[in-house]
Amino acid sequence: MKIKVQQKDLINHITIALKAVSSKTNISYHELINFKAKGDSLYLYSSDGEISIITKLDCRVEEEGNMAIKANIISNIIRKLPDDIVYIDCTNDKINIKCNKSNFNIIAFDYYQREENENFRGDHLTLDNMLIKNAVSQTEFATSTDETKLAFTGIFMECELNKINIVALDGYRIALKSIKKEYPSSYEGLKAIIPKRSLIEWQRIIDENSFTDIYKLENDMVFVSDDTIMYTRLIDKNYVDYKSLLVDNSEIHLLCDRREIINAIDRASLLSDSGSANLIRVKIVDNEIIINSNSQLGDVREVVKAKKEGKDLEIAFNANYISEGIRAIQTDKVSLNFKTDSTPCLVYPEENEDNEEYTFLVLPVRLANTKG
Repeated sequence: MKIKVQQKDLINHITIALKAVSSKTNISYHELINFKAKGDSLYLYSSDGEISIITKLDCRVEEEGNMAIKANIISNIIRKLPDDIVYIDCTNDKINIKCNKSNFNIIAFDYYQREENENFRGDHLTLDNMLIKNAVSQTEFATSTDETKLAFTGIFMECELNKINIVALDGYRIALKSIKKEYPSSYEGLKAIIPKRSLIEWQRIIDENSFTDIYKLENDMVFVSDDTIMYTRLIDKNYVDYKSLLVDNSEIHLLCDRREIINAIDRASLLSDSGSANLIRVKIVDNEIIINSNSQLGDVREVVKAKKEGKDLEIAFNANYISEGIRAIQTDKVSLNFKTDSTPCLVYPEENEDNEEYTFLVLPVRLANTKG
């Protein structure tokens, strides 16, 4: 295999391939990036068993062929080369890399590419990449880290009545992004649990000005954007009926400045007791939200102005749980909605985007006495 390629282009695509490389494995090919030169293109392939990535870039191919190399070695070498033409020659299990006045000779490994289903083209979903980035960032934080609740460690995708619902929950909160979108009839009723890490890596790979085609296979989901393809294994579990948990029976409605309440919660949590679920106590009185927390180190009181409909209320929350949901909202003002001190709080943007809706639910912390 002999190629000439621009250093900047090569390191960009190596960085993409690194997303599916694992160093925490006993399987040697999970530590490799595989190169294939064919036609006028260089294909990079990597897989860690859960995610597989194929990414393509233009290059001058003088001799077609393939090779494999330790991912950390090739990435470190190419990253430190100058922005110039890189010459790569693989002959007899030896790789020669030249660029400007640098000359490396390293060992090649046997080329390996897991057999992926390449016949996935057909009916698919298409979403703008900026929409995908927002949907992932607005939900991923609400997934569970408890591996005994495997379904909750992933992000649930559902197609229903020309809506694509993207959901995450961990038993204490639910984040739901709904996107109004037409899609092929074959995707009506789609339900899939996608590993959180897969979507986070895809979010990092894609160009926000492009789009992604999404294909559902039997056990995998395939994401395609520009010159990159990602296969991800799906989580084979049933998901909870989240819709039944999102019924809004609120009787108390608040509208407040998003940034002001985030800052107030952040300051209050500085003196919250980490051994007590990072607890903050919230009083809703007239048109004020009063946030209190205390620990052995002291106490703090914060006041945020709000427009209120309904009665006064005292309630308590895990500070991290409620603040993460409010941070995910992109409008200047947020709507907080309550019924009692023991029922969930529902959080919405002041106004939803066209064809998009966002809902966040967080459970309160039950206390014998919530007076702060």
